[in-house]
Amino acid sequence: MNATDFLILLVDASGGSVQGRTLLQKRAFFVTVLVDLDVDLGFDAHFYGPYSSVVDNGVTQLKNLRFIEECVTAYGTDIAGFEMKRYDYKLTADGQQIAATMRESPEYRQIGTCVKRLSEAGNLNYMELSIAAKAVYILRKKAKGMSKQEIISEAHKFDWNIMPSSLETAVSFLEKLNVLNQ
Repeated sequence: MNATDFLILLVDASGGSVQGRTLLQKRAFFVTVLVDLDVDLGFDAHFYGPYSSVVDNGVTQLKNLRFIEECVTAYGTDIAGFEMKRYDYKLTADGQQIAATMRESPEYRQIGTCVKRLSEAGNLNYMELSIAAKAVYILRKKAKGMSKQEIISEAHKFDWNIMPSSLETAVSFLEKLNVLNQ
């Protein structure tokens, strides 16, 4: 499966739209953690946790092909003067047609099951989901069990600030997904 097919299936399984670039990245990350799909998205450490340039490039390709539309919502500026925006993604009619042809595939069922599991584990906002993804990323890099304090300490090596209270929410979510023992 290539990255663009994966993204079409992911957005379709998410109800045809995803609100936020970060949320799209984190859903893609968790789907690749939860199932063994033949797709290499190459996630690396980034400001909001695991990030894939392959996902980002795939979204750009799908926008250029007019299979996904991007809607930008501005929210003013932050305290440093930078403009705050949210990028939402929605399958176009052509994108929906492509997704419809792939809905019977085993990959679609796997992705759909994962999206449902993510929702059932706790419909986290993009920041909470980012913290959960950071924790999983750290645990997978270390390939061993770690305490909450060890995860927080390791996160500082990536310049990620994780508050213990935020990690509590993330750990509860990860326990429901049953990914802490993988």
